[in-house]
Amino acid sequence: MTIIPVVSVLQRALSGNEAFGRLFTSPGFSQVMVNTALWTVLSVVGALVLGYFGAMILQSKYLRGVGLWRSLFLIPWIIPGVVGATIWKWNFSRDYGQINQVLLNMGVISSPIEWLSDPNLVLFALVIVQIWSTAPFVILLVSAALTGIPAERYEAARLDGANGFNLLRYITLPAVSATTALSALTLVTWALNAFTIIFVATKGGPAGSSTILPVLLYQAFQTGDESMVAVIALLQLVLSAIFATVYIRSMRNELEESAA
Repeated sequence: MTIIPVVSVLQRALSGNEAFGRLFTSPGFSQVMVNTALWTVLSVVGALVLGYFGAMILQSKYLRGVGLWRSLFLIPWIIPGVVGATIWKWNFSRDYGQINQVLLNMGVISSPIEWLSDPNLVLFALVIVQIWSTAPFVILLVSAALTGIPAERYEAARLDGANGFNLLRYITLPAVSATTALSALTLVTWALNAFTIIFVATKGGPAGSSTILPVLLYQAFQTGDESMVAVIALLQLVLSAIFATVYIRSMRNELEESAA
């Protein structure tokens, strides 16, 4: 299930090697790569930050109804992608979207913003949707990791005069570093393979300003360009493998240090 598809992609990409030249010299390729980089970095960092924040809230001793709040936090993750993307497409609408309406009522903006039609804003608007849909996964993993930290560590640190920031820096973050790395790798993989949100909301527009590699691959598939499809898929595979290699090496070094 893994080797055969990879070999198939390699075979098709190498048999149509002229597609490499067409891809790398195409006018919009640089924009696609910039879009993909921005999309990946912003969505991963945003999901990690929001996920950590949500996990910390769930671990708070002052929070009541933890089970209910955990269920609510997980809703964006379990909603079908097409449904969530459609809801956000409505919310970002210039004329009847709730986001513009709220900002107008608060006096933040004086006129409606064209979130999905402005080339300078559309990618950032869609990043918000990606963060919204993937942060619950981080909340779930980090919450589980936090419950495994012995309370005695915090008590001993408080007795030594540690404040909240020091507790976070020297106890919480190191204890969940492996979970953070796993979450980041998973989020990167999801970002590099994201399709539904962008295609439902904008189909990669306007003028390619929200086109990333998976959307470009589908566009090549629609035109029947099998060589280009294989080349783009190979590029995605290489990028994912790079991040996976970095993760494996970092985890191996951490295990070696722990054993030492």
